[in-house]
Amino acid sequence: MNELAKPSFELNEGMLGLIAKEFSIQQLINNLATAIAGKKAEEIEAIAQDIFTRYGVDWIRRSQQLGEEYPDRTYEVLKEAIDSTGGELWFPLLPQRFLEIAFLSIQDMEFLPIIENNPRRLVYRIEKCQVFQAIREGCGDEVAILLPCRHACLSACRTLFHDLDFPGVLIEMEGTTNQDGYCQFVVTKT
Repeated sequence: MNELAKPSFELNEGMLGLIAKEFSIQQLINNLATAIAGKKAEEIEAIAQDIFTRYGVDWIRRSQQLGEEYPDRTYEVLKEAIDSTGGELWFPLLPQRFLEIAFLSIQDMEFLPIIENNPRRLVYRIEKCQVFQAIREGCGDEVAILLPCRHACLSACRTLFHDLDFPGVLIEMEGTTNQDGYCQFVVTKT
């Protein structure tokens, strides 16, 4: 069977690889290490916040762009379901897809752990975060404990909902890798 006769329900591996290459965790940490070298603790937080916030915005926008350019059968079914319900399934299904693309492209995971998915809340978890580990290895425990990577995850989520023109959400972080062993994010419709 040719590729058109048998549509895939899996995310395109080439797309994920492209995002992983463009948003290399190692390059991100190298940039951070260079930027914070010789800086005081209070300066490090501000520098790291800026670096990770910009990374998060660019990373999610590229994930959205490529997610549209590389549709799979799952995405087509998702869009059909959203259309057939007059858009009621838009939240949380459409944002979840783009979050999955983003995280699966840079994290070593087979799927994004979804803790809750309903018309009111989307809750997802990042376990064994490679970014946090890379910060620890490349910049030390003192920087990792500040959890600067949270700015990438939070700015990505905020940017996603802004770009999808869905402002009526509250985005929170309920768990942190440095305290809980995982980061957990909650998106609640307001």
